[in-house]
Amino acid sequence: MIEAEGVSVAPILEQLDASLTSAVSRLIRRLRAEKSHERISDAQRTALALLVKGGPCTLSELSELERVKPPSMNQTVNALVELGYVERRDDPSDGRKVILAATPSGLSIIEETSRRLHAWLQAQLVELSVEERQVLDAAVPIISKMADS
Repeated sequence: MIEAEGVSVAPILEQLDASLTSAVSRLIRRLRAEKSHERISDAQRTALALLVKGGPCTLSELSELERVKPPSMNQTVNALVELGYVERRDDPSDGRKVILAATPSGLSIIEETSRRLHAWLQAQLVELSVEERQVLDAAVPIISKMADS
């Protein structure tokens, strides 16, 4: 039993767990609705965004960043290549390696998605009180810490 000062905090943690899970899940669904291109999946959009933000990398590096197995990432990349959003290049320093890079079309999709996402989010933030925005600002490092664990 988890206790703080002799009082069981398990019910409090269970309630926070349920509330946070529900709120974050609904927010993720709402943010996903702002993507600019319906032809790509969330996994494809995330991989493409990593290539846009971080620059070209290998399949193994991209798999590690997304914490997925290389065969899964290979399927994701194959779909993006087929759609023309990612290209494969020979590594100039090691001919055995292949470098993945976003194409101009892939960059365009990520930029438009980012524009739409930020426009929606900023519109929501404007509607909040100063105190609510301060609470969210204080929560960001905590949420980031949890996401990075």
